[in-house]
Amino acid sequence: MDLTSLIDFADEAEAEIGKYRVELTLSPSKLGFSPYCVPNLTWQSIKYGEAELHLVPDDKRGIYAFAICEPSAVLPPHGYILYIGIAGRNSTRSLRDRYKDYLNAKKVMKRARIAYMIGTWHKVLRFFFVPVDDAMTSADLETLEKQLNTALLPPFSQGDLEAETKINRRAFK
Repeated sequence: MDLTSLIDFADEAEAEIGKYRVELTLSPSKLGFSPYCVPNLTWQSIKYGEAELHLVPDDKRGIYAFAICEPSAVLPPHGYILYIGIAGRNSTRSLRDRYKDYLNAKKVMKRARIAYMIGTWHKVLRFFFVPVDDAMTSADLETLEKQLNTALLPPFSQGDLEAETKINRRAFK
């Protein structure tokens, strides 16, 4: 039997669809978590890349997320959170400075999961961010990061989860 056409099909399917697979874990009990350590957040976003860099605050710490999200006049609103992090972990480092790290290929390549995330979805990737005021401590920011990661379980966020969820998630990795 000549397998050439089957191999070609498998290769084409992998190139077109397979490389974009990601495990989805959305727990209703985690999504319904409350109370958060903040009453609300007003998210803003930019398309991944340098074109809108000036819209990211250069004088505020905060929380950020990377999401697959492509606005469309036809598709319903959609998005998938891939990663959540913070700018200003025990520092005054701004959201813009932190975001610039994700625009630096040399720095990104040191983090294989993040390199895969950006390399795969850069065309439809958005950087969401929320500046926080100076009264929010680094400990509060870290708590918020853990709460959001625990609620959404983003596939590329591995470490910053609440302890019990982190242990339970390891059972599937």
